Amino acid sequence: MKKFIIAEICVLLALAGGFWLGRVTGGSTSYEDYYDNADKAWAAAEALDNPPIELDSPDTDRLRKVRAAYREVFDEYPDSRWADDAIYQLASRIPRTDEEAFALFRRLINNYPDSQWSDDSMYAIAFASYQIAEELKKTGTLESLDAYYNRALALFNQLIATYPGSELSEQAQFNTAMCYSGKGELNLALSTFDALREPFSASPLLYQVLYATGEIYLKMQEYENARVEFTNVVDSGDPDLAPFASFGISQAYFAEGKYQEAIDGYQKVIDLYPDTKAGQDAHFYMGWAYERLGKYDEAIAQIEKGIGLFPRNENVANAQVYIAQIALVNEDIGTAVDAFQKVADNSTYDYDTRRMAQYSVGKVYEDNDDTDLAVEAYQKLLKDFPEPHREASHQSNNITENYIQSLRSAGP
Repeated sequence: MKKFIIAEICVLLALAGGFWLGRVTGGSTSYEDYYDNADKAWAAAEALDNPPIELDSPDTDRLRKVRAAYREVFDEYPDSRWADDAIYQLASRIPRTDEEAFALFRRLINNYPDSQWSDDSMYAIAFASYQIAEELKKTGTLESLDAYYNRALALFNQLIATYPGSELSEQAQFNTAMCYSGKGELNLALSTFDALREPFSASPLLYQVLYATGEIYLKMQEYENARVEFTNVVDSGDPDLAPFASFGISQAYFAEGKYQEAIDGYQKVIDLYPDTKAGQDAHFYMGWAYERLGKYDEAIAQIEKGIGLFPRNENVANAQVYIAQIALVNEDIGTAVDAFQKVADNSTYDYDTRRMAQYSVGKVYEDNDDTDLAVEAYQKLLKDFPEPHREASHQSNNITENYIQSLRSAGP
């Protein structure tokens, strides 16, 4: 469907006239048949897609049929009123980071620039590019980061310029600053966010701007400025961002080395927002702050409490490793080995973390001259984790059968 009226409509109709005449005279259909058939194809696609099927639906057969039905609409009836709708609906049923989805969104933008979905399509490509860059950053793949961030930036800016009245324009402006932040251009990101404060004063995005600004100040080690921005978000009472902003205040204290203030802040997050992700994470970070103060018993107790309350939290694996490291500082070998082994034996944790933990079990025994148990742990490493650690220089990659034999030979 079309939402923008363009001044050159008569010219476009005149240009299209030859195409339509060629279509009609070249086949057995008529204008009436063409539009009727297009309407029927669209109605059939909508019926198949009722209720709307999600991309991750387990009903793959229905998803396949819905995709085929939408493709039929725009392949067979590209000049009908439904063609752009069908392209958008199909593209939305393909992973947004998939090149096929990009191709469909580009087709819609290029062939139907006045469609109600053109700005959405441009935004979809831009945001997917940003997401790819963010994922690559997490995996340590750095060589193509700027290319994806730059593509996202170009498209966000194009959307702002081409569709100034779009409801996505504000979000695109916000995302340009996020791209700069992702690229590490923190001063540019900061100035971009600052420029949005006044125009966004009545926008729901204002508190996202303040929160993101606080995160940038935290990265720049400007801790007081970070706390000011986070406090503004907390004071707003925003139900989504206030818990994370409160957690951010504590993180600023932690990063600054003010561990008791951080502990007090984490406790406040737990008390005020117990059912949020920030409330969960605060349990673990409080334990780490206790460790920095040398309060090892309190640290272990707090971390174990967090693990018991939230066994599926993403921090649990690292928390178990941290318990082991604290125990080693306390020369509590039994607790350290037990914590490392729990990580190594938990199949829900990522491979490299588990491999590291199994290696650590052997290393603890080896460092304490318990050769038999060290050999046993290293053999378990080779058996259970046959693939090397992703980091080529990781010490676990040095454990081989020859290493184990040498350890046996040198043992008591």
